[in-house]
Amino acid sequence: MSTPDSRLVTRRTLLAGLGAFGLAGAAGCSNEGRGGTSGADTSGASSDVRPAYLRYTGVEPDLAGAEYNIPNAFLRYPANPVRAVEAPPGDGKPINVLTYTNTPIPPKVEQNLFWQELNNRVGSPVSVSLTPSVDYTQKFATTVAGDQLADIFLVGAVPQVPQLLQAKATDLTPHLAGDKIKKYPFLANLPETAWNACIFGNKVYGVPISRGAISSQALYCRADLLEQRGLSAQVKNADEFVELCKALTDRRRNRFALAAAPTAFVRNMFDMPNNWSENGTAVVSYFEHEAHEQAFELLRKLWSSGYVHPDAFSGQNQDLKVRFGNGTSALAVDTFSAWPSYLQTTVDPQTRIGIIPPPKHDGSGQGRIWLGAPAIGFTAISKKAEARVETLLAYLNFLAAPFGTQEYLFRKFGLPGVHHRVVNGNPVLTPKGFSETQLGLMYQADSPWTIFLPEKEGNSAAEFNAMKQLCPDAIADPVAGLYSETNVRKGPQLTETMTQLTNDIIQGRQPVSAWAGAVKKWKSGGGDQIAEEFAQALEASR
Repeated sequence: MSTPDSRLVTRRTLLAGLGAFGLAGAAGCSNEGRGGTSGADTSGASSDVRPAYLRYTGVEPDLAGAEYNIPNAFLRYPANPVRAVEAPPGDGKPINVLTYTNTPIPPKVEQNLFWQELNNRVGSPVSVSLTPSVDYTQKFATTVAGDQLADIFLVGAVPQVPQLLQAKATDLTPHLAGDKIKKYPFLANLPETAWNACIFGNKVYGVPISRGAISSQALYCRADLLEQRGLSAQVKNADEFVELCKALTDRRRNRFALAAAPTAFVRNMFDMPNNWSENGTAVVSYFEHEAHEQAFELLRKLWSSGYVHPDAFSGQNQDLKVRFGNGTSALAVDTFSAWPSYLQTTVDPQTRIGIIPPPKHDGSGQGRIWLGAPAIGFTAISKKAEARVETLLAYLNFLAAPFGTQEYLFRKFGLPGVHHRVVNGNPVLTPKGFSETQLGLMYQADSPWTIFLPEKEGNSAAEFNAMKQLCPDAIADPVAGLYSETNVRKGPQLTETMTQLTNDIIQGRQPVSAWAGAVKKWKSGGGDQIAEEFAQALEASR
């Protein structure tokens, strides 16, 4: 899943626009929220306001994931799905939404049968303003500056978010804090930790887009190609991984083991922290981990040996899926949530997808992947729409109806015979269905992720088993969902500098020794301040 790129708008541009509506002043003097003078909240996501958790038990999964902290998996969609929402949530008045998308913009409502039926089932006409995710921060900043926020809006990665929410968003605490959320049972079904992203100044300002383990990254493999060549997906150390990559590479036939540099996978081999780690009351960036030089040497070896696709640093994210699908590259690092898109890009119907667990580089055991963040963002309700807050929360609750319900079936697969066909009892999207259903609903509100891959038999179980093996021991980011003002303002630029250096080192354009100096510059340029703010927010959240 992509997230908006906060580099697309500068702080000066945003605050110049916000100042016209009083937010620039609020940003300068208010200590409300996780911003304030230090950029960290002094009250945090405390337990007295965090919404209660009420797990949905209406449908029993074929493969239960709760014990392993992973999504449930289903092999079949229930033949008689239950109706979870008895009455349309709408009030007849338009519901305007601002969010982003990672798929092509769908047809307009006049040519979109799915959209028309959605309006009918909601009981209000839903107007969705969609922007590609990479452009969303700029769109969001412009919308805020023009005082044109929709009734429901996905909060962009802009500076002074706590002050923005205080001025522009409805305080949802009276409706969602503690047991109050049980009026909206499908919002209560969202994991407790996901709500950290929505709590500022001890107030609930939004509804999280929960993800968690499904957004963890892993090394995909073409299990069918490995089997054809007599290769094992189990490697015991760094040397065996290099040998596997060598065996999968044949440059004369345009075959390269890796669709892109496996940077995250290699870092997992060296037990690096997931972005941040705790050291007493402080938090420390993984940039400072002592194993970086060793990891870079391994990555440089993979690149210089020709085991990584030569276009790895110049292409788009979709390119690695294409390389994987057509067999050009048998290995690719991506999130577990990308499994359906890898299925869609495979050319050979005999393709089988697998996951290669990271070994410890020295063979002393299995490495640990990085656990995905509990939420990828959150949606808020405009203060201008506060009089309709219960209607809008009911709409978001409708969108969060879980797997096995009629509402989920419609939301994900549309109308039978129009947007999906039934194959072996399961709904499978048609091209028309894929086109018309892409309304960004999953970036307004969504149920907890469910592993359900009806396109090809066996994939639901394969993904579940891979996650079951890797995720229980995955390394969590201790500050995931917490807020640092300096991180919002300076983090993207600082991270981009480190990412560019990483790529240059791997390709031999910079020496491995350049990393240490860059880390010192990162720390003095804002990294230490970010760490301090996250440490304060972490302490306050407990």
